[in-house]
Parts: sequence; C-alpha cells; structure tokens
Amino acid sequence: MTCRRFRVSPGWALVWMAAASVLLAGCSGISAPTPLIAESEATATPSPSPAPALHLTPPPERCAGGRLRVGDLATVSDEWGAGVQAAIESARAWRPDAQLVTVQVGCAPLEAGFRWQGRFYSQTAQSFYLSDTGLSEPAELDPASVPVLPLDQVNFRELYLALARARVEDDAELNPATGVTVRLNAPTDPFGPPDTPQGVVYHVAVVEQGIVQDLFVSGSSWTVHTYRDED
Repeated sequence: MTCRRFRVSPGWALVWMAAASVLLAGCSGISAPTPLIAESEATATPSPSPAPALHLTPPPERCAGGRLRVGDLATVSDEWGAGVQAAIESARAWRPDAQLVTVQVGCAPLEAGFRWQGRFYSQTAQSFYLSDTGLSEPAELDPASVPVLPLDQVNFRELYLALARARVEDDAELNPATGVTVRLNAPTDPFGPPDTPQGVVYHVAVVEQGIVQDLFVSGSSWTVHTYRDED
C-alpha cells in the first residue's frame, strides 16, 4: 500500500497556529488585560474660612474730652503712687520739711491723663505750696493745727466702690474745677458735713443734668455724706 504525503502550504499553517493559540488561551484561564482608567485630578479641599474677628468693646478712655468721670477713679487708684510722689518731690525741692495737707486730682488739660495737685505746708516757711503751679502763699497759723494727710490711708478704688454703692453712675462727670479733693477732717480743721466721721475724707462734686451735688465720702466707714437744707 502506498502512503500519500500531503503538503501543507505555509498560509494554512499560520491559520492553524493562530486558532490553536485562541483555544489554548481560553482553556488556560488567562483573562484579558484590564483596561486602563484615566485617573481623575485630585479635587483641592477648600481651606476653612477664617473665623470672624471678635468685636471687642474698647476700654473707656480716661479723661475723655478732658472731663474726669466717676469711672476714672479706679484708674486713679492704679496711678496714685507715682502721681503723688511727683508732687512730693516738687514740694521737697521747695522746702525739705514740706508736708502734704491736701491732694486734688483732675484731668490734665488737652491730655488723656490725670493732673495731681498737692497742697503742702512748711513750718519753716510758714507757707502753703501748690505742687502743680509752684506757687506759695503765707499762712499765719499754729503749725500744730495743720492736719497732715496720711498717704497710707488714701484709697481711690474704695472711693469708687462707695460711689457705686450710692448708685452714682460711672459716666457721671465731676466738676472740673475741683475734681476729687482728699484731706483730713480734723477738729482743728473740719472738712465735710457735721455727721462726717473724722479721718480721711474725699469730696466730689457730681454734675448730673446741670445739677451739682456735693458728696463727702468717709475713708474710715466708706459712707457718703451730704449737706442737707435745714427746714
């Protein structure tokens, strides 16, 4: 028996090899490549908006408009030491034996600051001296009758609290001609209404609605005293 040989053309061989490759790929479980997905651009996270600025109430200006008010007395307490020391140095330059008798606190002209006027007495000069003006005036009196102001008993913060308890408003103005006057109420030199206790006394002239009311505050009891019209 004669065997016939079949000749396969190169084109059919290529077709057969391609079909075999497809069959082998399906049987081996090899999956098709995953299509690439274009990455989206990252979205910027918005930054939080800044917190709104706090609307803080500015502190009240002392001596606003050149006027001393009751509310300023708490600040006077903070500056009392330096203010009275400057007055003392001025008086001691005038006479070494000068002693403080009266202090008057007001507002400095054209400034948002306090004016300190000390009234001093010198036995050697037999005169009074004003520290803020430098003027002196003779005084023919018994030196023992001149009450010296004890500085360690002066307290403007307590004065402010005493006026607050008496329901005097912070914005109440004080007479610019007198401001706050501090001196002793002594038997030899009375200061204040008859019922005012002896010792340090503060005088303020409160101006409200065009009416001036003189108030005397005792530094020993922190009570307010006024002159009353006699019936």
